[in-house]
Amino acid sequence: MLKIRLTRVGKKNSPSYRVVVADEKRAVKGKFLEIIGNYNPTLKPKTIVVDKTRALFWMSRGAKASDTVNNLMCDLGILPKDKKIKKIYAKKKATDETKQEETPAAATNNESIAEEVAPSVEETPAVESKDDAPETNKQEDNQ
Repeated sequence: MLKIRLTRVGKKNSPSYRVVVADEKRAVKGKFLEIIGNYNPTLKPKTIVVDKTRALFWMSRGAKASDTVNNLMCDLGILPKDKKIKKIYAKKKATDETKQEETPAAATNNESIAEEVAPSVEETPAVESKDDAPETNKQEDNQ
């Protein structure tokens, strides 16, 4: 399967990227079929250049864009804005707060389950009383 993805080029601490079409199983810095653009995020106005005709050609041939390239092409207008992928790469600090909020809710659910089970436990001794009747007969026979 073909992928349209970024390949890093440039000096140390000043990355720039090529937008390439490559086989999905190839290494990121390995061989590619075609360079269709470049992306330089280190410049103040970030520069993004993608050949629209070549990108659409490769996508018609079955190539899938990586998440980052997909978002870059949405920004350029090659793909519609509603196709933009929203991913959050930062660590979530709210996870500790959500765990604390979920714990009391789980406790209330367990209490309601216990209340539902309690009436059925009270019904079971009535069934046992039927079994107790033959035992009383045995005791009467022994006397």
